[in-house]
Amino acid sequence: MNNELLTERLHAVGFTITAQQIEAILEDASKHNVPYSEFLDTLLKQEIELLENKDLERRINKAKLPYLKRIEDFDFAFQTSVSERRIKEIMTCRFIDNGDNILLLGPPGVGKTHLAIGIALEALNKGYTAHYTRCDDFITMCKKADERNTTSRLVNKLSKFNVLVLDEMGYFPFDELSANLLFQIISKRYEEGSIIITSNKSYIEWGKIFGDDVLATAVLDRLLHHSTTFNMKGESYRLKEKQKAGIQPIVAK
Repeated sequence: MNNELLTERLHAVGFTITAQQIEAILEDASKHNVPYSEFLDTLLKQEIELLENKDLERRINKAKLPYLKRIEDFDFAFQTSVSERRIKEIMTCRFIDNGDNILLLGPPGVGKTHLAIGIALEALNKGYTAHYTRCDDFITMCKKADERNTTSRLVNKLSKFNVLVLDEMGYFPFDELSANLLFQIISKRYEEGSIIITSNKSYIEWGKIFGDDVLATAVLDRLLHHSTTFNMKGESYRLKEKQKAGIQPIVAK
């Protein structure tokens, strides 16, 4: 069989990488007298790897992460209020199988979003699905869904991912619509899907976020039942980087 016809058939079954490299692969196998089983195993492995990489890329795109930051890049020496051992346990992703939640609390700039994205990215690498949204974007989504009478669709969409990341809880107050829809999502995901939340507010302040102490209590009741909380403290990473660059913050007098 000529290589042109072989290449055509490889493309037909989706073996793209093999089709592109077939001449070199055949030459190498012949030169080293590679057994048929080993030859076939090599081809299948590289095609499976290609499919897995494409699936990962697809999951990352669907996750809508604002940027890619890995846990390996997190500076635990600077952010000493976070236990590296506890984060490594989270990175096993057992929390997802258990339907547990992760709450990252602390002032701006301490690395909450970095950790949230890093954990979500590890989940994606392990084959789980994830979705990221900032809370102000979520509030906007709720308003648009209400205008289009598609709030149920929004709730279902954000309930189906293995991991839902809600970033910057507390910077923007929820209105009645978005607060109720968030409660529906949290209730629907309860013990079924994991939620990662970052917030600059302590739990006792969540009544102000939702404009309703009773609703805030109900939300926290479901979130905290199966959860891990990280109370992060310390200086801002962003301020540290500015100081490294020789930019000093303006101190009000």
